[in-house]
Parts: sequence; structure tokens; C-alpha cells
Amino acid sequence: MGRPKGGASSSSSSKKPKQKQKQRGGVDFKKYKHKVGRKLPPPKNATNTEIKSKSIVLPEQSMASERSGMAVNKRGLTLRELLQQTGHYNANVRRAALNGIKDIVVKHPTELKLHKVAIIEKLQERICDTDKVVRESLYSVLQSLIFPSLKEENAISTRSTLFLLMANIMNGMTHLSMDIQLMAFRFLELVVLNFPSSFPSYAEQTFNNFVAVLSNDRINLHDRNKLNSVLSGLGHCLSLVAKTIENDDTSNQQVRNLSARELWKSTTDGYNSGGRFAMPNLLAKLQNLVPILINSVEVSASELCAKSAVDAQSSEALLSALHCLDLICRIFVHEVKKPQLKFSISKTQFGPDWLRSSLLVHLRNLWGVKRLFHEKGDDKYFILNLKIAEIFLCLSACIDTTVFPAEEFCHFVSSLFTKAKTLRNKDLMEMYLSPLITCTPGLISNAPDDSKGYLLEAFTDAFRDCKVDCKLILPYLDAVGEMLLPEKTGIRFAEDGSKPAPAFLGYHDTWIHELPKILLLSIDKAPSITKVVLGLLLRIGQYFPTLDCGNLRPFIKLFGVESSSGTMDLGPFVNLPRDCQELAISCLYYFPSLLPGIISPLASCCISDMLEPLILFRIVEVLQSTYKAGNLQITEQLSFLSLLMARFKVHTGDLVPPEDSSKVSNWYTFKLLNHLILTSLSEMGDGSLVLELMWNNLNNAIAQKPPMHNMNGLFRIIVTLDAGTSKLMNEDVIKRIAGYLVDASLDLSKTIEFGFQPDKTRLFQYFIKPCIIMFDKNDKVLCRTLEMLKSFVIGDDHLFSSLSNLNHLGELSCRVCVVTTILIFLCNDRKLHRNLSCGKSVIKGILEYIWCQLGSNVPDVTYEEKQKLKSAFEQLKTKALQLNCWARSELEGLSSAT
Repeated sequence: MGRPKGGASSSSSSKKPKQKQKQRGGVDFKKYKHKVGRKLPPPKNATNTEIKSKSIVLPEQSMASERSGMAVNKRGLTLRELLQQTGHYNANVRRAALNGIKDIVVKHPTELKLHKVAIIEKLQERICDTDKVVRESLYSVLQSLIFPSLKEENAISTRSTLFLLMANIMNGMTHLSMDIQLMAFRFLELVVLNFPSSFPSYAEQTFNNFVAVLSNDRINLHDRNKLNSVLSGLGHCLSLVAKTIENDDTSNQQVRNLSARELWKSTTDGYNSGGRFAMPNLLAKLQNLVPILINSVEVSASELCAKSAVDAQSSEALLSALHCLDLICRIFVHEVKKPQLKFSISKTQFGPDWLRSSLLVHLRNLWGVKRLFHEKGDDKYFILNLKIAEIFLCLSACIDTTVFPAEEFCHFVSSLFTKAKTLRNKDLMEMYLSPLITCTPGLISNAPDDSKGYLLEAFTDAFRDCKVDCKLILPYLDAVGEMLLPEKTGIRFAEDGSKPAPAFLGYHDTWIHELPKILLLSIDKAPSITKVVLGLLLRIGQYFPTLDCGNLRPFIKLFGVESSSGTMDLGPFVNLPRDCQELAISCLYYFPSLLPGIISPLASCCISDMLEPLILFRIVEVLQSTYKAGNLQITEQLSFLSLLMARFKVHTGDLVPPEDSSKVSNWYTFKLLNHLILTSLSEMGDGSLVLELMWNNLNNAIAQKPPMHNMNGLFRIIVTLDAGTSKLMNEDVIKRIAGYLVDASLDLSKTIEFGFQPDKTRLFQYFIKPCIIMFDKNDKVLCRTLEMLKSFVIGDDHLFSSLSNLNHLGELSCRVCVVTTILIFLCNDRKLHRNLSCGKSVIKGILEYIWCQLGSNVPDVTYEEKQKLKSAFEQLKTKALQLNCWARSELEGLSSAT
């Protein structure tokens, strides 16, 4: 076989290399060209792990159903979720979380009670929050919701909760951010106001922080609003310290009586307890505050006076700084004056010498500030000067006259009193002038004699100009009381217990003269002042027994004033509260020279229905004690007692058994008054002499025919003093006795035919008792009275006039029954049997007259009247037989005739 041609062989040979090149590229390793960013396809051998399934929907597993019954806010978040969000990195989320917590607590108060501790533990982390709004929101939540609820918890749980809160507050006070620092001081103020007992443990650290922040020039010079915030908190902390050490005085008084071991234990363990301050260390901290505050006052005063108008924020900052200085000075003065314990370990270098050498040296700069303000005429500057004066008045006992001239200081205080009268803003005056008034007595006692005059003059003028409804009236009254009554403060303004020192003599009388005026005005305008003035008047009367009461004449108007028509108009005494009435009555004992003018209006008050029985009895007792002490004339006391007995208005009401006498309107009160008056008269000496002195008053009172109870009381006075007196034999007196018996028996005589009623019988026995005593002691009075009664029976009643209005013949049976009732009760008393036998002829005459009327055929005497006459005749005859007034045969003859 032949060889292929060249052409074919060449073509075939050229194709073979091309096929070999394709194989050489490799099929297994195919190269792909990818674009940037495109996702690589998965390998061909990759396992597909995708799982496809249908969704299962369960309605019960929705979020809404899970929160049903739970407390949520408007956004549907629970308290736990909101607390978690308070720590979110986004400030807006934290703000929203705090608002949501406030929303839940308001709508669901139980959430706060259940989770209070957890809420506080979470929220206290926000005290140092970098966002201002978050801090303000936290402050609002604590102030309005958390703290009011936390006060209701027990002390143990509150202490542990506040420990965490105070730790974060202390941390905030030293924060690098000034805003966080200032806000921490606001949180501290809030805690101190709500939980004062938690402050002593942190007092030293707190005042260190105050020193640090107030030393910052940025606060003092550039931002008064921030300075006010810090000073406000400092003021509350200092107030708490001042109040605490004042309250400790009572306990310290008890500590002084402890043994050495007990005293050592109290001084070592007591200072660091939860409610007390470690005073030595605390005083050192406060000492550091003094120059800082004074420097702040000087800078603020210079800026304020340089401005044309008063800057409110600067003025407020200056006033707050002065207030803090005042509190610090009071704390130091209190500690200096406090007696040191014998075994105390708390003795420090702080004493009177330190006050003069250290504190007063710093305060000297305030003297220049005072002069700066004194040149200004605005009320704001006057208030600032008042505060400066208050500081120096607190230190007046320790002030060195070489540093602060006493005369200049007295002039300064006097000018403040004078300026106060022209002050336009009365509210500011009432707020800031009170401490100046309170400290004035101490200043006057320490001032030189040549400086006291104008200071007393300025004080007295301001006192007289003060309105009774002004809030300053109480401080003025207290100051007057201190200067009049040195036993209250130990400051002696008097040479002895009876008269004031010469420098005070004129002002002493002026102050006393003003008190009754204030008293009368206060009853309507300021009732709370009334008791204060009465108490002061009482103490003045006790302290000055020989006081001339001429300046107290207006005091009489308290009880009553005589009108132009001659009647007595009641004063406001009857409407006063009981405690004020007691004080006014007690004053009567110490103002005897006023009693002659007081007796008549006082009696008008006593007979008034508006006066309580206890006060009525108290008046009688006090006047009787005054008489026994020799400060009331016997004639005045007798006149008062007789007037009281004659004019007291008795309202009997419905009669009830004696065991229930207290229910008979004011009859029981009158019986007690009756007993008190009779007891008082019995204590005055010989009864016949006393009766001689008051006979005219009694006779005039009886002649005016007072009501039955009053007449009974007047007769009881007579029989108590001298039942056998010959003055009863007077014809007019006999007529009044007989008329009194007739009036007393009117009601009872109407039941004579059917038997006497028990209640009316007891009342008649009560009325007739003083007459029985008279008749027992004086048979002539009995006989003359029987003759008067006989004249009344037969119709010859012109000899006396009674309170009854009986016709001459038309009521014959009534007259007979009245007299028969009287005679029956007289005969029932065994003590009168002997004396009644002397009047047997009179009784016989009455029986004969009745017998004649029964046997007559007078047409005006009806059958019913004859039956009454017959019943009366039989009863009187029976009593006459018992007395053997005449022969039994005569009586039997009269009986057979009838």
C-alpha cells in the first residue's frame, strides 16, 4: 500500500497538534472569569441544607395576650422593661423610660409599693446621668412619687434604701461636670427635707463638698442661679443642724445627772449615732464656710449696689448667703453657751475667745456691707440690712465693743425700727422684722445706759404702730413680756419685784397701757392673740403686786359697758373661749383697784344665759378669794352676791324627780350657785353683822318681787345669816313673806281635793323651807304671817299684794285652798307645833269663816266651790285637832253643824 500524498499528509499532520492543545488545557480545571462583587456559585458537590416548612400560627402566643393583666404604660411596656431602659445608651430612651415609670406609678400605685426598693436601686444610677433632662425627670419622680411613699415605710428598710441614694449623691457632688455637681446638691436638699435623720451620718462630707463648690469662682461670679441652688441646700442643712442641737438640750440636761461610767458611755457612743452630729469635727467644717460666705456677700453686694436696678437673682443669692451665716453663728453661739460635761471628751477649742478672735474678725467685713446698704432706699436693701442686724444681734452678748461700737450698733437697730414703719411691702416686713424684735430685749440689756434711750423709744413707737392683725404682734408681745417679766429669760429690767428700773419707767407704763387696747381689738380681728395678751396681763399682775392699774382701765370693757340709757351692755367676755375666760377671771384677783368698776358688768355677765356654769362658779370663787385676801371691800362683795341671787334667770322646764335634777334646765345650776353664795356669806364672819351690812340690798331686791326661785334664794340668805333677826317684824317684810307663801302654794292648792301630787309637793317644800326656819326662830313672825293669811282668806287682801290675781268673791274656794295648803304643811313640821299653838286663834278664825261660808246661801258660791271648801275644812280641822289649838268640843260642834 502506498504512501499518502503530501497534501493530505500535511493537512492531517497540521490538525493533530491542535487537538492535542485542547486536551492540554484540561477539562477538569475549567477557569471562570468572575466580576467583582458577584456572589460565587456554590460548588457542585455542595449539600443543600435548606428546610422548607409551613408556618404554624398559635393565637394564644401573641405579645398582647402575654401582657394581659400586667401594669403597662401608654406604650405597653412593663415596669421591668422600663427600668432596664433607664440604662440605655440613648438619652431619649432614658427620658421616655422615666416618663413611663411615672405613668405606671400614677395609674398603678400598687406597683410602687411592691417594687419600691428595686425602683430606687435602679433609678439612683441616674443621679450622675450626663443628660440634664434625665436628671430633672428623676428629681421630679423622687419628689412627687417615690419619697412620699417611702416615708410610710419602716425605718430599717428606709435606711438601707437611702444609703445607696446618698452614696450616689456624694459621688455626684465630686463629679467633673459642674452641672452634675449642682444637681447633686439639689438631690441632697430633697433628701434632707424628706428624711432629716439620714443627714447626720453624711454631714462632714457634705459640708466639705459645700466648701469645694462654693470656692469655685465660676459659680460665685458668673451664674447666680447656680449659686442660689447651692445656697438653698446649704441653708436647709444648716437649719437641720441648728434644730437638732436645740432639741438635744433636754436630753443633755438629763445627761448631766449621770454617773461617770454612764457619762463616758453617752459621750463615746452617742455622737456617732444615726440621729446626732459629731459637733467638734462639724464646727471645724463650718468654720471653713464662714470666710467663703462672707466673700460671696461682699462680691454680690458690690455688684448689686453698682446696678441701677435691683437684680432679683443677685438679691436672692445675697439673702441666702446671709441666712447661712446667721445659722452658722447661731450654731456656734449655742455650742459656746452650752455647759461642758465634767467627763466629756468633746471639749474643743471653740469658745468665747475663739468667737471674738476668729468669727468676729471675719464678720467685721459685714459692717461695711451694712453701711453700703444703708445708703440705698429700696425695700430690698432694707431687708438685707435686717438680716445683717439679725446676725450681729445673735452675737450681741459676745461682741467686743472695740471691734463693733455698741452705740453705733444701737443706732443702727433704732434706724431699722424707724424705717420699718415706712416700709411699703408689709409681707417682707412681717417675714424679716420678727428676729430683730425677738433679739431686742437682749440687746437692750447689754447696751450702755446712754444708748438704751433711743433704742427703747424706737421699739416703743414701732410697738404702738403695730396692727393687732399683723404677724409681728406676737414677737412684740413676747419682747414686751421679756422686758417686763425678767423671770422668763433671767434678764433683769427691774430694780426689784415691784417697780421697773428708772430708765424703763415711762416705757413700762406705755407698754402696759397698750395691752388692754390690743386685747379688745384682738377678740374680733385676731382671736389667737387674745389668749396671749390675757396671759401676759396675768403674769404682770402676779409679778407686780402693787402695780397701779390706772393704765388698765380699758380692761373693764371686756365685761361690759353702761349705755347712755343706764342699762348694762355685755362685753365680749361671755363669748370668749373657756381658757381665755379662765385667764380673764384670774386677772381679777391681781387687779383689785379695777374691781369697783367691774362688779356691775361682771354681774351682768354672770346672769347671762351665755355663760357656762363652771365659769360662773369660778367667778364667785375668785371674788371670794380676793375678799379674803383683803383686796375687795366687803360691801362690794355682798352687793355682788345679792345681785347675783336676785337676778339670776332660772329656767325650770318640766319638773323631774330630784335624783334627775340636773336635767331641769338650769335649775340645778341655780341650786349649786345658791349653795356657793351661802357658803361664801358664812365665811365672812358673824352672820348678824353681815346681814346688817347687806340688809338694804336684800330688802330692795325682795321689794321688786323677783321670780319665785330668786325670792327663795334671798330668803335663804336671811335665814343663813340670822333667821331670828328682828328686821323680819317689819310690816312690809311680813306682807312679802305671806305673799311669797301664797304664790308658792297656788299650783299645789289646786290638787287639795284629790290629794297632793308628789312632784308639786316637793317643789312647795323646797320653797317653804326658808319660811319654816324663820317661823321656828321667831314665833312673832309666824303669828303676824298667819294674820296676813287670814285677811287674805276673808277677802281683806289689801294689806299685802302677792303675785297672784285672785278675785274677791269669785274665787273664794281658791283662796281657802291656798291658805289651807300652807297651814297643812306648817302643821306637818314638828318644829313649828309650839309656835303654831300661839296662833290658834287665827286658825280658829279661818275655820269659822269657812264654816260660815258653807252654811250661807250666797248665790255666787256654787256647789263645786262648796265641795272644795268642805274638803279644805276637813283637812284643816284634822290638823287643828292634832295641834289641840282649841277645845275638841268646839271642833265637834262645827263638824255637826256642817
